[in-house]
Amino acid sequence: MTEVTFVASIQDHQTERVRRTAERLRAHRPDLTVTIAEGEVAKALLAKHRLNFGPAILIDGRLEYVGIPRWGFLQERLAQIARGLPNPRTAAPPTPAKPASASPTSAKAESADTKGSDAAS
Repeated sequence: MTEVTFVASIQDHQTERVRRTAERLRAHRPDLTVTIAEGEVAKALLAKHRLNFGPAILIDGRLEYVGIPRWGFLQERLAQIARGLPNPRTAAPPTPAKPASASPTSAKAESADTKGSDAAS
């Protein structure tokens, strides 16, 4: 079962919006476990995810949103998770750099430059 945790701001920023959105999600999606973290619990979760203030939304313990997204965005992301799709906002892992190799055209250009400088001397 997917767990959605709404982490309240430690500055009481958007607290009512966090609560309303969590309640709406509970009513709309009874298949989800929806919790609200406030106070010291919220502070610890925000620190764990290297956030200073919040609010934020964790899905299955993973930070998905900083702030409260639009309802449609949240529903779309939950549908993607249900289908096992990766987060489209996550950066792709870096690809290994290809070793620099001398191309045949650069070798020809070097030899032409060398011949030209010999003729000028």
